[in-house]
Amino acid sequence: MKPSEATAEGRRAEQSLRKAVSKVMEENRKLGLPVAVMKNGKAVLIPAEEAVAQVREAPVKYKTRKRK
Repeated sequence: MKPSEATAEGRRAEQSLRKAVSKVMEENRKLGLPVAVMKNGKAVLIPAEEAVAQVREAPVKYKTRKRK
């Protein structure tokens, strides 16, 4: 597999994962169920509204490697 194909496949996989997480977050918010997240290396349950607010506030930071 060429690196460009893996990158495109990776982007599709990430997009699918984000869509699935978004769907679960919205369902939990509507049903009033908590969401499991990692805080300080431990899994904790927080209200879905709080989780959604944190996701919207925190920009995603990616680290990339330089190609040789």
